[in-house]
Amino acid sequence: MPLHKDEGIVLFKRAYGESDKIIRLFTLNSGKVAAIAKGANKSQKRFMNTLEPFNHISLEYFEKHGKGMVRLENAYVIETNEGIEKSLKRACVAGFFTEFVDRLTRDREKHTELFYMLKDVLATIKQRDLTYSDVLYHELNMLQILGFEPNFQTCVYCGKAMDEEEKICFSNQRGGTLCNRCARFIAHKRYDQGVIAQLASMRGKKREQLSCEPVGNYSPFNNGNGKDVIFERDARELLEGFVSFHLEVEFKSYRILKSIMG
Repeated sequence: MPLHKDEGIVLFKRAYGESDKIIRLFTLNSGKVAAIAKGANKSQKRFMNTLEPFNHISLEYFEKHGKGMVRLENAYVIETNEGIEKSLKRACVAGFFTEFVDRLTRDREKHTELFYMLKDVLATIKQRDLTYSDVLYHELNMLQILGFEPNFQTCVYCGKAMDEEEKICFSNQRGGTLCNRCARFIAHKRYDQGVIAQLASMRGKKREQLSCEPVGNYSPFNNGNGKDVIFERDARELLEGFVSFHLEVEFKSYRILKSIMG
């Protein structure tokens, strides 16, 4: 069995038997990997405080034929999750993003850009509480990397390019905006003018910009006339409906996140 070296972010852990742990990792070079850490529950030295969720670690593991669960041999902390435990809100946001990556990626599918984005998001959460606008921003950019993003640019039925003021109809079934003509015969929901356009404007920043230009405490839905709370609520509803319908995924952590963030 060859020994592999990599770095990864701990997405999930659970006890297995009396002494072992099952770990799910999102690694830089191999994507999502399931691993067993033998004796991790009993040893006071080996893996001590290393395999905690949200930790960024270096790891060494053995695998058979590149398939199935790997055997974790060594792991060392690169960056701990310290700071996330400071509030329930931070823990819930971090839990949402790790579950988001866990549920929307396949085993052994490399996603270099997504790895660095998740790393940067967790680093930001350690420093401060994220707003709901921050959450939407990062969620949209992760969807873009994975190729699951909604179509906010053209009508998803006829392909017509639309001005921002025209973008008021969104179809979960079709996965994007509809022009007024196509909206007459395709199921959709209408949103206030500006909601879809503002969501579209949040996408596309590069990873390098995330760490030096955090979204931090601003709302792209603040249009100066007091409707920013309504706009943000509608944007949350739109994206939640799209993910639930179009990707057929329900995130357990998202229900908790909504109750915490209001």
